[in-house]
Amino acid sequence: MKLASAVDWLTWGALVLPLFVLTWSAWQYVGIQKREEARHRFDRFFKLLDLVGAHEGVSVHSKVGAIYELRNYPEYADVVVRVCRDSRPRVTGALAFMLENEFDKTIEFFEKR
Repeated sequence: MKLASAVDWLTWGALVLPLFVLTWSAWQYVGIQKREEARHRFDRFFKLLDLVGAHEGVSVHSKVGAIYELRNYPEYADVVVRVCRDSRPRVTGALAFMLENEFDKTIEFFEKR
């Protein structure tokens, strides 16, 4: 492509500049979406921790599900393992074995990694 005159340069710029702006906008949009997803993931993780640590109004089955779901957060593996280890001895009640079992399985899941 030979850009010999001002019209050639203007034509080239009229094609390239919008493509550049579109690319930049798409890049920014993807970055914002990634940050939003990370924030939502962080919020969901801490809601699960709240559910696991709740003392009243939460069924044992909900807690078992929350403990299981913590396995989907490998970026917080150190925290999850500590929470499971610290919480396991504090479990009481008729269905305590269910929570202890799920704590053990979750610890094992992260230690295999």
